[in-house]
This record gives sequence, structure tokens and C-alpha cells, in this order.
Amino acid sequence: MRTTILSLLFISLFGYIRAGPTCIRCTDAAEISECITNTAACGDNEQCYLEKVTKEDLSIRYNAGCRSTAVCQIMASLNTGRKKRDLVNCADCCADAPNENGPCNAALCGLKPQPLQATCVVCNGIHSDVRSCTQAATCPPNEACFTGIRIVGTAIRYVFGCYEERVCKAMLDNDNTNSTITRQGRIIHGDQGIRICDACCKGDRCNAADCFDLRKKMTAGDFSNGSTTPVPTGNP
Repeated sequence: MRTTILSLLFISLFGYIRAGPTCIRCTDAAEISECITNTAACGDNEQCYLEKVTKEDLSIRYNAGCRSTAVCQIMASLNTGRKKRDLVNCADCCADAPNENGPCNAALCGLKPQPLQATCVVCNGIHSDVRSCTQAATCPPNEACFTGIRIVGTAIRYVFGCYEERVCKAMLDNDNTNSTITRQGRIIHGDQGIRICDACCKGDRCNAADCFDLRKKMTAGDFSNGSTTPVPTGNP
């Protein structure tokens, strides 16, 4: 009996904490591309939605985010694709898992979004916490995501950005216990302090992870050479 009660309690708690779908989120966006990189984790009782709206000046705008499953069901039964006074041209919901094009509501209302490009966490200067840099950007084709740990005075600080792949490869080729990024490659503006760790990676916002963990996973095959000139391991 006790085992049965505990099992039921676990199932109840699991149902309570289970998360809903990940959706794109925006309000009054002129292009759906403005919504793609802004996402929200919906609740267990919610679905993703997308609205395509015609404004008074006849411009098209998009609204997206999370909406109650009950409301989505009502929308479906009422066929809300018909025009109303508020000029909602299309309103639809979905609850599918994200794919290479992003969350499912990026493809509602007949839209065909381009596949997402991987982005890196990119910020100028040094930061006191790995979560303090929230900006993202798409790096040039010959660059990879980069993160580093610095000692400034007695404090630990972090840097985030993009680095040339040839420099990332040189970290492994030179196998230097200190940082192999000297004066070669692109410099992150505001980087300072004693270098404790430098690491590169490929993948969407992959450089938000721990620098030491990323360094362990780095392989030379991950990065292109781009140049036959070796990167020096020491200061001139």
C-alpha cells in the first residue's frame, strides 16, 4: 500500500512540474524573423500560438507566444481564420517539439521560416557570472563560439564572443598549458586579466557552458585551419 501511495504521489508531482512546449514569442513584429530567436517555455496547460494580423495601415504584424490549451481548442472549433473586426488573418496553435526551423509556431499560418543559424553568446568586456551575458549573435563563417575565464585582481571573470577557427585549432595543436591565444586572431573588446581557461565550440549558444568542460571536449577536427602560419605559444 505504501509503495502504491508513493507511486501515485510521484506521478502527481511529475505531472505538476512537467513543462510545456518551447515557443517563439513576440508582439506586433513586422517580420516573423524578429520572433525566431526570442523563445519562451510554456506551461503544461499551454500551447504555442501565432497570429497574423492586418493593422489599420494595412501592414502585416505577427504576435506569438503561449496560450491556454482550452483557448486553442476553442479557436480551432470556431475556425478563427475568418476575418474579424480586429483583422486577424490567421490564428493557430501547436504543441510539437522544436525542429531545425525552431519552435512549431514559427511555421504556423502557412509560414516557411529559414533554418535557424547557430548563434554564440557575445558580449564586450569581462563578466562576473557565466549567466550575466545574455546577448547572442551569429559569428562570421570562419569563426567559432569562444569563452574564457580570467583572474582580475582577486576576482574570477568571464569573457564571451567569437574567435577565428584557426586560432581555436592552434589551442590544441600547440597544447600549451597556458592560453594559446596571444596576439593572433580577433580580440574580444575589453578582455583583460590573467588567462585561466580559453575554449572554443560549435553549436547554438554552446559557449554559455563551462569553459573547462568545453576545453576537454575540443578536438582539432572541429575547426578549420584557415592559415598555415602557426600561432606562437609564448609572448614575444
